[in-house]
Amino acid sequence: MEDEAAATTLGIIIDEAGFPMSHTAANVHSVHFYKNDNALIDRLCGVVCSGLLVGNSVLLVATPEHREQLVNCLERLEVDVRKHIREGQFSMFDAEELLSTFMVNDVPHPKLFLTSVGNVLADAKKAARSKDQGLTVFGEMVAVLWQQGNKTGALALEKLWNDLLNDRAFHLHCAYPQSLVENDLEGMQGITEAHSHVVGGAVSVM
Repeated sequence: MEDEAAATTLGIIIDEAGFPMSHTAANVHSVHFYKNDNALIDRLCGVVCSGLLVGNSVLLVATPEHREQLVNCLERLEVDVRKHIREGQFSMFDAEELLSTFMVNDVPHPKLFLTSVGNVLADAKKAARSKDQGLTVFGEMVAVLWQQGNKTGALALEKLWNDLLNDRAFHLHCAYPQSLVENDLEGMQGITEAHSHVVGGAVSVM
């Protein structure tokens, strides 16, 4: 299988945070503090490949640049991206466009979030081929808000994601550039406290 070969190439069956990427594991909400785009895309390739390998659906909510970089990486690993998209097992959404469906006065509206993102998750989950219809999600809407200076909105969105994780079974992976949270102890604490796993090198908060 092409996906299995890609995952083997990356050495990813167990995620680098130390937890299994199988749908049988408990819900996960990880955050990756990455130094540069290469570090982000390398990890995303592993997350996507391992998710597809176990039969999960994979949902990506990211910037145009990161979507393009990820697809290029997957294609270099000979993952049939078009096939997975056609079959609904791999789907991609623009972070800012999805944000626009539930943000009200710079704050995520809980009911709109549940309707918008909840429907997207439900549709993606239906296409999973694993026994329990596992779903792996990567989202950087929170990082987009943080980069816009809307830290309150970002942390409120993290809470809504956690509320959704309490009701539905899926794995969620977030990512922030290290440069966004350097020297921001309060912000760093707020982000890490919203997640079950932290991935990435140490970030300066002095």
